[in-house]
Amino acid sequence: MTLTTKAALLVAIACFASIAWPHEGHSHDHGTQSAAPATSRPVKLTDTQLLDQDGHKLRLASDAVAGKVVVVTFVYTNCTDTCSMVSQTFSQVQEQLGALMEDRVRLLSLTVDPARDTPARLKEYAANFNPKRGWLWLTGEQANVTAAQQAFGVTIRNPENHPAQILIGDSKSGRWTRLYDVDQPQQVLAKVNEFLAAQRADKQAAHDGTAQEQCNPHPHSAGVQTKPGCVARPG
Repeated sequence: MTLTTKAALLVAIACFASIAWPHEGHSHDHGTQSAAPATSRPVKLTDTQLLDQDGHKLRLASDAVAGKVVVVTFVYTNCTDTCSMVSQTFSQVQEQLGALMEDRVRLLSLTVDPARDTPARLKEYAANFNPKRGWLWLTGEQANVTAAQQAFGVTIRNPENHPAQILIGDSKSGRWTRLYDVDQPQQVLAKVNEFLAAQRADKQAAHDGTAQEQCNPHPHSAGVQTKPGCVARPG
């Protein structure tokens, strides 16, 4: 084999290797690489203890999620690419939600780098996006942050390789969905409105069921009056 042929062969091998083995940098390409496995893992919320940007202790399920519709993402303050993009999306979402923020909806930005992201550091970084009431930036001890990530169906071993995704859900119903286009606030808003509508429907169904329970099951019994609006059941 000539030197020219050997050189050409080595170049071909190098090119193939660069295609077959992508680097382990940020996996922020809308759901590919490390983000993909998270889609098959269910959300199982726990009450692991975290800290918000003001240093307040919060339990994940009871205090941070608290039965509201939540929009969750994973960020860290030393991030140089899509963390700022997704945070800008959250900023636009909160503006559109207006009075629904905190009352019905919460935004949760969970750090993937708790060793460096103290509450004070998170608060400083968050100021770039004008967070309002209802947008929590969460950190805590490494073990607790890892447990919180896993509760949301994500395992992150390296901050530089964390998934670019937005998780939207309702802990009351157990409905959850993941979005990978982190720069699409209207897409997030559409899903939030979908979940809010589902919550209203569930509440109405529960109310209707309770109202029917309170009706007299035997409306034709002697001397018994049915309540206005009650639906008589066969007796």
